[in-house]
Amino acid sequence: MIPKRTREWSYRRKLGLLSARTHHVLLIPGFFGFGKFGELSYFSGVKEAIEASFVALGLTVTVTEVPTLPMASIRLRAARVRDTLAAVSKSAPGPIHLIGHSTGGLDARLAIAPTASLPTSVPFEDYDRVQTLVTVCAPHYGTPVATYFTRPTGRFLIRTLGRYLVFMLERGRVPLKLMLRLGYLALRVRDPFRKHRNAFDELYEKLLSDLSEARRLELATFLRAVVDDQSLLFQLTPAGCDLLNACTAEPKIAYASVVARATPPSLRNAWRSLRDLYAQLMFPVYAFMHRIARRDALGNPPLSALQQLQLGQNQLSLPLRADSDGVVPTLSQVWGPVLYFAQADHLDVVGQFGLSSQAAATGDWIPSYSPFGPEQFSELWSTVARFIAGVAAEASLTTGAED
Repeated sequence: MIPKRTREWSYRRKLGLLSARTHHVLLIPGFFGFGKFGELSYFSGVKEAIEASFVALGLTVTVTEVPTLPMASIRLRAARVRDTLAAVSKSAPGPIHLIGHSTGGLDARLAIAPTASLPTSVPFEDYDRVQTLVTVCAPHYGTPVATYFTRPTGRFLIRTLGRYLVFMLERGRVPLKLMLRLGYLALRVRDPFRKHRNAFDELYEKLLSDLSEARRLELATFLRAVVDDQSLLFQLTPAGCDLLNACTAEPKIAYASVVARATPPSLRNAWRSLRDLYAQLMFPVYAFMHRIARRDALGNPPLSALQQLQLGQNQLSLPLRADSDGVVPTLSQVWGPVLYFAQADHLDVVGQFGLSSQAAATGDWIPSYSPFGPEQFSELWSTVARFIAGVAAEASLTTGAED
């Protein structure tokens, strides 16, 4: 039997080693995902929020954004995740943690399934280093929005718009840049002194104001990928996700979910949207998507007692079948323990909440007018960081006890 003093010394030693180790966090984008276009980032402020939380906990962390394919098959996207896992595992020691937003959560689940056959020649054997998986607004049981876009009308809209944008990008830098500049100035007529920022400002200033040859080619390549491969659409339907769930067992690591419920469209918010041109144009789109997201019956299991308790921690009502984040039904996002239940839309949680919160740092791409701002954003990602660190600490102490 190990003496008590020796056990305590071993625990303190393990805690010291834990703080000295570097944690590796992989951020996996979702549908239409990209890393960064110009100054426009998919995970706006998420990397900085995670780093700040780890510093507060006295831990060292590196955050890597996984390059992905916008609408390719989950199998192809998961191969990108596994390639990044292999690269990170070779670069430095330390535990690895996965965070997947939207479809990125499904990519991560498939990537860490040892029996999954993925189209990659890069070997990865360090599965024991992957300690946690957090999915954020992931459609584990599918979304009816995907069902709609698998129909001929939906596929036609995506392909037509994508081909038109590729054509415009390939016409030449000068005429396109002139058209964008004139269009932006026309939009600013309503607010010449820029008292109110919106997503148009975000898109123009961080991406479209400097359409260099390299950037045009980057955008055109991205859009060609959207037009050429839309395999992801079927796989995100409830039927497609049901098949994925049958082929991927629960991972043998600590996993949890972040869940969101957006404010349903209302006449009051439709009236509010008239004050901002972007919201005026996009609020009907949000209302349409929100309505689609509640159409089909989903095959997700009933909430467990623990999940109900976790969802009700902030005195919020339990999600109903009709609730969604504007893209994914809220109940479809619940997978394992619930870390955080946000009153937010699908993109608020990754930092795109500018308009609704009156913040000027980002554009609000989905004008849902959900009560989500900087305070909730910081709280969400601090909760995720504490979960990751807590799992790592427990694993370290367990190893110490066994030693």
